[in-house]
Amino acid sequence: MGEIELTPYAPNLVESTRSIGYSFETALADIIDNSISNNATKVDVKYRSNESPYIAIIDNGRGMSKNSLEQAMRYGSSNSLNERNEEDLGRFGLGLKMASLSQCRKLTVLSKQNNEYAGACWDLDYIYATKKWTLITYQECD
Repeated sequence: MGEIELTPYAPNLVESTRSIGYSFETALADIIDNSISNNATKVDVKYRSNESPYIAIIDNGRGMSKNSLEQAMRYGSSNSLNERNEEDLGRFGLGLKMASLSQCRKLTVLSKQNNEYAGACWDLDYIYATKKWTLITYQECD
């Protein structure tokens, strides 16, 4: 018996997951649930709908370190079989990515924890160009 590891082809899989069926309202609610799960007591939704549209969800939650942000950006970052506390709204480690990317082609997350900043971006056009699961990361400027 032989075996080979078959990593999903990134451009096709990310495009496929965009059409899972999120409405705009459900996607926004899923992302806000992430803020609430991370102890946010205030969540602001900012948007612009002109030639360079965006939506920003800004919260006062506990934030993420560089490592925890990279883990949060990993597809399938949670094991659905693990026990979790009753306040945890996530289940499969897909919600943030799938909800966001169902509505746009670029998801950027910036976070601050203990006065340290972390940033990462899933850019579907970049994934298509590189043909790999390439997460763009940002470093704090000196």
